[in-house]
This record gives sequence, structure tokens and C-alpha cells, in this order.
Amino acid sequence: MLKLENFDVLIIGAGIAGIGAAYHLQQRCPDKSYAIIEARQAIGGTWDLFRYPGIRSDSDMFTMGYSFKPWSGSKLMASGDAILEYIQETAAEFQITKKIRFNLQVLAAEWSSLESLWTLRLLNSTNGEQLSISCNFLHMCCGYYDYHQPYAPLRNIGLFGEGCRTALSKLGRRR
Repeated sequence: MLKLENFDVLIIGAGIAGIGAAYHLQQRCPDKSYAIIEARQAIGGTWDLFRYPGIRSDSDMFTMGYSFKPWSGSKLMASGDAILEYIQETAAEFQITKKIRFNLQVLAAEWSSLESLWTLRLLNSTNGEQLSISCNFLHMCCGYYDYHQPYAPLRNIGLFGEGCRTALSKLGRRR
């Protein structure tokens, strides 16, 4: 297993929360080293993954948006594409994109009280290689969505026929 460097802080997830956490970290603690670990190949989390027609936030963007980069879009309830663009633009503007390590899935995170250190075991999804990375502070910004087993609230879905099962199985897939 390849051992990578140690960081003061690791942020897990490059969605809206992870980008916001990175901004605040680099503004308030500029001497701290950090990286963002992202399992997917893109910034945006939910807003990059879900691309179905009509997706939008159910929160107004003045509430959901960043205080350090106020929402300037024309719609209060923004579309998914507009939110994704806002996250990407923010990451680029504040040089956060260069801190993101893409295609790295967290397999395990172990705390050592003796060393006061987190050690993470990661899987590089592009080549199957496992590696480890360590940090003093671990900040989880990965959301609650399970990409491998999406939440399916309907019981007895079989009663609705194959069309419903197919539609639900495609719900979490990117177009």
C-alpha cells in the first residue's frame, strides 16, 4: 500500500459543504495544510450526480449559498445546473480545485490516540490501487447519499411492475 503525505486537515467530499469548508479553512488558518478527498471524478456532489430534468434546490440560494460568495443568479430557487456551476466557479475562484484529490474512495479511517493522528485507507477507483494518507483533523463533508445502495423508500416495489423498478434504479445514475 502506497503511503502518501500527512496533512493538518483532510476534508472528505467536494460538494457544496466541502468547498465551503475549504474556503473557511484557508481563510482562517492559512498556515494549515489541507486536501479534499473526493470519491467521484468531479466537483459538486449531489449537484453533479443528479442531472434529471427539473432538479433544483428546495432551499433558496440566499440560505444555501456561501456567505463569502453571495448568490447572484436570477432565480431564488436555482436549478441543479446553476448550483453546480456556482460550486465549480467558487472552487476555481478561490483556488480550491487544486487541493482536490479525485477518484479516491475512503475505505477506512482509523484514529490513533497515541499519535493524535487519523490514518485513512483509500481506493483509487481509476487503477484499483490502495493508498493511505494521514491528518490531524478529519472533516466529513460527504453528505448522506449512498452511491452504491441508494435509499428506496417504497416497500413492495414489485407490485408496481418492471417500469417502476427500472425508473427508480436509474434515478441515481447520471445521464
